[in-house]
Amino acid sequence: MSANTKTETTGSRLPIWALSPQEEKTARANLKESAYKSCDEFVKAMAECAKTHGVKVFPACDQQRDKMKECIIAYQTDRNLDNERDLIVLSKIEKLEKQLNERKAAKK
Repeated sequence: MSANTKTETTGSRLPIWALSPQEEKTARANLKESAYKSCDEFVKAMAECAKTHGVKVFPACDQQRDKMKECIIAYQTDRNLDNERDLIVLSKIEKLEKQLNERKAAKK
C-alpha cells in the first residue's frame, strides 16, 4: 500500500475492517431490531391490516405499508449503523480491558 492510499471508512472514526464479518452482521441485525422497535406502531398496524385482508393485503394495506417503510428507512441510516458498530467495538474494548486487569491481578 502506498502512503497516498486512503483508509476506507463508513463516515465515522471506525474503519470498516475493524469488525469481523460476524460482528458486522450483528451490527446490522441490531440496527434492524432497533428500527422495528422504534416503528412498532406502524409495524403493528401493517400486521393487523394483513391479518384482516389476507390475500388482498397488497392493495388494501398500501397506506400502512408505506408508513411502516418510511419509518424503518428513517431509522436505518449510516449514522445509526455506525452507532451500532461503535457499541460492538466498545464491548470488545471492555472485554479486552477486563482480561488485561484479570491477568494483572493474577500476577500480583
